[in-house]
Amino acid sequence: MSLLSVEHVTHRYQTARDDRPVLRDVSVEIEPGQTLAVVGESGCGKTTLGRAITGLIQPAAGTVSFDGADIWKLRGDDYRRYRRSVQLIHQDPYGALNPGLTVQETIAGGLRHQRIVPRRDVRGEVERLLGLAGLDTSKPFLDRYPHQLSGGQRQRLVIARAMALRPSLLVADEAVSMLDVSMRISILDLLKSLGESHDLAYLFISHDFGVVRYFATGGRIIVMFFGVVVESGPVEEVIARPRHPYTYLLLDAIPEPDPRRARRRRSDATRIATERIEAYPAEVGCVFANRCPFARDRCHTDRPPSQQVDGAEGHWSACWYPEVVPAVNVETVDEEVV
Repeated sequence: MSLLSVEHVTHRYQTARDDRPVLRDVSVEIEPGQTLAVVGESGCGKTTLGRAITGLIQPAAGTVSFDGADIWKLRGDDYRRYRRSVQLIHQDPYGALNPGLTVQETIAGGLRHQRIVPRRDVRGEVERLLGLAGLDTSKPFLDRYPHQLSGGQRQRLVIARAMALRPSLLVADEAVSMLDVSMRISILDLLKSLGESHDLAYLFISHDFGVVRYFATGGRIIVMFFGVVVESGPVEEVIARPRHPYTYLLLDAIPEPDPRRARRRRSDATRIATERIEAYPAEVGCVFANRCPFARDRCHTDRPPSQQVDGAEGHWSACWYPEVVPAVNVETVDEEVV
């Protein structure tokens, strides 16, 4: 049984003009100890998916199940166990922390409320968790407020707070996007270490393929475009051999520091897609058809189902013509993380 299962989830946001679809019939599964990365441009529904999984929003349709039970039907101790087991690491560590609570109070509140340890052991547990996250455990540090911490220290504090409740799944929503480049690797290494030592599963949300390849190697990835999962599969397979035009274009858009290599790499497909960047997602046929450089007549009339790619077990693409998608330069993806 999967640790967490999302089945046919659809969600819409009300705007001044109409209801905007944010998730469209999304289905994913996360196994115990597995890392599932979610990649896509801003506004594609990544954060909304994470919020649905953590129970912060109830989707308009579909189900989110934890240990086989619909989370919106859980009651009492079962609901509290789910809320402890699924924790969120926010993109903005400063906004995620109460500015009126000290470091100690930030972690101790959850320990007391959920009765994780006896009250007499709370101080020791706070120090253990801070040490686990690579933070100082001295009294002066425990008495600091969030504005007195660096960005990296705040994110480590958010991680320590999440670990306090003994989770089995962490939803990391752009967890390193607001950090200095010099801090990203250390935070990613911390998350990887915690995952291995505590058998954690991750939903790792990012727009950065370099970060995903560094953190989620050995796991799975889904690529989203305007609320639709257009490609999924093992991280290395999808990055090295994309089989959906949108995935290919995301990878091809990774900056190339050498201008001469950048000019050589710039393909006709990228040029065509750039010219169509303002085109609205298609309502009929493939959702990406209006921007796709490889689109044919069928793409504008029939919506492609997600189908397994030939010769690649576990690699799925919602494209009628996956064989036309070119390969990419994986070395550029590696360079992006730093």
